[in-house]
Amino acid sequence: MASFLPTGKPLVYLITVTCSAGFLNFGYDQGVFAGSLVSHYYLTTFGPNPETPPDASTQGTTSALFDIGGAVGALAVMFIGAILGRRRTIQVGCVLVVVGAILQATSSTLGQLIAGRLVTGLGVGIQTTTVPNYLAECTPAASRGAHMAIEICFCALGLFLAQWINYSQADSESHFAFSFPLAFQVVFVVFTGFFCFVLPESPRWLVSKGRIEEAEQVVMRLLGEGATSETPEVRQMMTEMIEAEELETRGGAKNRFKQLFTSGPTQNARRVGLACLVAIGQQATGVNAVTYYVPTLLQKYLKVGRHGSLLIGGFFSVVSFVFTLPTIVLIDKIGRIALFIIGCAIQAICWIIIAALIPTAPEGSSVFGGVIVAFIFVFFASYSTCWLATSWAYGAEVLPLNIRSDGLGFAGVWVWFFNFVIVEWTPSAIEDIGYKYYIILAVFNVAMIPIFYFFAPETRGKTLEQMDFYFASKYGGQAALEAVEAEHRVQDKNGSVRTEELEKVSDPA
Repeated sequence: MASFLPTGKPLVYLITVTCSAGFLNFGYDQGVFAGSLVSHYYLTTFGPNPETPPDASTQGTTSALFDIGGAVGALAVMFIGAILGRRRTIQVGCVLVVVGAILQATSSTLGQLIAGRLVTGLGVGIQTTTVPNYLAECTPAASRGAHMAIEICFCALGLFLAQWINYSQADSESHFAFSFPLAFQVVFVVFTGFFCFVLPESPRWLVSKGRIEEAEQVVMRLLGEGATSETPEVRQMMTEMIEAEELETRGGAKNRFKQLFTSGPTQNARRVGLACLVAIGQQATGVNAVTYYVPTLLQKYLKVGRHGSLLIGGFFSVVSFVFTLPTIVLIDKIGRIALFIIGCAIQAICWIIIAALIPTAPEGSSVFGGVIVAFIFVFFASYSTCWLATSWAYGAEVLPLNIRSDGLGFAGVWVWFFNFVIVEWTPSAIEDIGYKYYIILAVFNVAMIPIFYFFAPETRGKTLEQMDFYFASKYGGQAALEAVEAEHRVQDKNGSVRTEELEKVSDPA
């Protein structure tokens, strides 16, 4: 950790901006290839011959292989995340994104393009699994949701940049119009990778490695305002982190990967299941059926050309960015679960209306096409406010420290796998089953409402350690919790930090 860095809130916000640049790249990658798919260079270079563009299957596979790389990247975090720490793992992802971007931008064969998509996906998978973890572990409980929402605002900004850079090249048939948008993402990852050299490591990760003094130094820097080892807030945070670390090691499997699927006092398996629920739910909303294929959908329903589809598609990124901003306030006001449920309800209504309009629309009707696209906009606005930031925050918040990196990696595999399924299936599904595809997406959204209401605990306003104490007290780990508390009351008579705090952790139901 560099000594010249600020302390307190400025340091926390610097960490937030660094993490946000990593997610800006993720948002950029979610949107940039949509423009590549309709570029003159792609259509004349990667098909069977210059006169025959790639078919829907080739488009879907080329797009979706990015998600296979993402799944492998998330899986890789299970093996390297806990060893390297949060910062170094993020930097590995940055290097891979740079390599993948260069491969894509310089590709002249389908094989090289696919390789570039896979490598970029691998790097982004590592980043998106680790960045939320690092940010959650370095931000205060009261405003943690807001910091993670800021990160996702940058993700929406990345989508904005991708779609408008694509639009800037809409009239060009040059190789530059294909390669420049793909290469531009290098700027973001270089920024993130550089600042990871100078920022502090996560204090939670340091505690998990037994580096207590280093963790305490980081906590003091994060709190700022002249905090010392005797400052009550420092003592409280350190005691909670040490207690939670010890609680997690009691009664669980010794093998790190077996811990993902065993209960123990802190209910690891239950919490991994919740992280996976959100990961799968994120894709089940149908968001990437829109994000990856905005130009294609616009050409199909509004009958506009490439130029018009890219222009209108660019406004989707504006909607995404604008409607992510309210999340900065709402996520710490009404909570994560309420946002999930509200979003699912609105999104289901949108898909039902779209499914009803498609088979009843008169041939070539611009009015019906306009209404369909309008409800796609409404869907995107709802997802941006209710799901975009919340889904990335929740997994990092609900998982225990000892398996947080592994658990996010495991959940990340499901994010990318279902991302692959949606992106691979969408072009063919639109061709083969038409409006019925949107009925399926509506059913997914409706099904998630009772699941979140009855089974997902709220994390708003709780420290990451308080989630450990909540699961232990609710699901049979009370004895282990009391033993850990008693031990630390003896060791730290002035650190009365647990008795009152545990009472604040209430059942979400």
